[in-house]
Amino acid sequence: MRSILLAVGLVALAGCMKKIPGTEIDDTSDSRAILDVMTAYRSAVEQRNAQAIIDLADPAFRDDGGSSGPDDDLDYSTLYTSLATRFQRIEDVRLDMNVRRMEFDDATNAARVTYTYTLSFKMPTLSGRTQTDTDIKQMLLKRSDESNGKARWRIVSGI
Repeated sequence: MRSILLAVGLVALAGCMKKIPGTEIDDTSDSRAILDVMTAYRSAVEQRNAQAIIDLADPAFRDDGGSSGPDDDLDYSTLYTSLATRFQRIEDVRLDMNVRRMEFDDATNAARVTYTYTLSFKMPTLSGRTQTDTDIKQMLLKRSDESNGKARWRIVSGI
């Protein structure tokens, strides 16, 4: 009987977990830290700052660019050069992101973040018109413990 009451109590408490305002995401230190990474990523893209994105990336970073061809693949060692080249071709960048879901895997210290985005930019060499891209994406992040004992989340893929 005690275990049934305990289980019911735990389920009730889980249902009462505080949510981040405007989302269905549990308000935890990890979810807040990941949202901070997402905000820093958005800012770095808008500033076309390749180094700031590298600072958010994990050394294990790999991204296939959403295609099967290798032309748009990125890894940690080529990230700076690839991003700097891409950023040189665009201007007036605006990135809006809306995090929809966070899934945590405590066994691997990883998180999968599903988000929608709208990216608008100009490519002056192709057109004076603003280009827009909207889609749903996933970003994978890995938690690592820093020397000061504080956990830090880093991007593994999904930029």
